Amino acid sequence: MTGEDSASRYEPSAVPWRPDWPVEVDLHLHTTASDGSLSPTELINLILETDLKTVAITDHDSTEGIDEAMAAAAGSELTVIPGIEFGSEVGDSEVHLIGIFIDHRSPALQAALEKFRQQRIDAAQQMVGKLNQLGMDITWERVSELAAGSVGRPHIARALLEKGFVSSIREAFDRFIGNDGPARIPRPKFTPVEALEIVHASGGVGIVAHPRTVNRLEEVLPPLAEAGLAGIEVFAEKYGAEHQQRFMDLADKYDLIPGGGTDYHAFGSENEVKPGMSGPPPETARLFFEAAKRRHSGKPGFVPDRPL
Repeated sequence: MTGEDSASRYEPSAVPWRPDWPVEVDLHLHTTASDGSLSPTELINLILETDLKTVAITDHDSTEGIDEAMAAAAGSELTVIPGIEFGSEVGDSEVHLIGIFIDHRSPALQAALEKFRQQRIDAAQQMVGKLNQLGMDITWERVSELAAGSVGRPHIARALLEKGFVSSIREAFDRFIGNDGPARIPRPKFTPVEALEIVHASGGVGIVAHPRTVNRLEEVLPPLAEAGLAGIEVFAEKYGAEHQQRFMDLADKYDLIPGGGTDYHAFGSENEVKPGMSGPPPETARLFFEAAKRRHSGKPGFVPDRPL
């Protein structure tokens, strides 16, 4: 987590960006299958009250919410795209890579995710232990209850908030569990190219998520582009015109599709961007689907049952 400017999902006071076009697409959403606060059904029910037509469920290291989300959308005009968000790392650059149009039941994908989830659990347990040593008596059992799925640092932050050790999720990261925090335990991660290869092996295409948080972004992008990266989030979080232009320029430079979404977790924080409030242009989902078809010779991991 960085603090180089205020146009971030971690900055509650940042003003949400509103697009000029109809908001019909959101390709970055989380549920209780990872660190979101809404179940897949609750999230879809919320989305069905908006004008969104196409969404991607992109939980961290987990596809467990996808079938439930698809079932909740059945019979509606909403298309739910299977997706995932991987944490990856190269040098001092942490890169979150989204995969969409994946075959979320792929045995190879599920084997990789199981290994990844266990590493995440091990690191989270060690962080709880460090916090205990620092005098904060949160329990692993409570963190697990708050997760109800793929555990992560936001669940530890919620446990700290619940016990009154911090006044906000942001404070928990800033003081204790952020990248430079005294209780931070990094876990082994894929490199960005390795994460992209897993996405490709499951029939999907990859997108760099919230690029503002990536150190040395212009060093990270070339090998990813060479490996077949499809897109980069441009219309993301609370990015204003300056950030959007920077990432649009990079999209042009590396022939990437400008993507985006709300990165919605239902944290209930001040000015949280909710589904339907912002998103990429309406044609974005179709552009990524065409990229997936090209990448996989017409056979991507997921084919929607209606035009995008």
